[in-house]
Amino acid sequence: MAKSDGLRSSNRVSISKSVHQLYKDLSERSIKNPTDAPFLLMKDVFMFAFALGVYTNKRRSLTGGKEQIFRWDQFSQDRDIPALKAVAVAETGDVEVLAHEDEILRIAEEYANAGIHELKLEVVDRPGQELWNLVNIIRECTMSHGQT
Repeated sequence: MAKSDGLRSSNRVSISKSVHQLYKDLSERSIKNPTDAPFLLMKDVFMFAFALGVYTNKRRSLTGGKEQIFRWDQFSQDRDIPALKAVAVAETGDVEVLAHEDEILRIAEEYANAGIHELKLEVVDRPGQELWNLVNIIRECTMSHGQT
């Protein structure tokens, strides 16, 4: 339940328990071998999954058990939070959402929850090294929008 000031009571970012190990696999192994785990932090996995969910225009509610993986204040004030807020405004069509961190985060969590499943299909389940599979996703996304 949200506090009256618009902040989540827990101030933590949640993911479905069913994908927690995937988040760990995509980040924790990066210290040993970045080509097999292309993200340094779970926050980085979340933000890429969020972006992929937005790109594919898919949201998926967090059902079943939830796992809290990091705090809101780990988002970059300069990069991450403006992206989360912009998507929340676009999604709701109402700038009033900016006063409600809990709603911004719920929307982001749903996009990330859809995006992480796409990330698994395109990065983990494909043959090859995960880093290069990730690079290929980025190339495909930028080429489909006429960017080089």
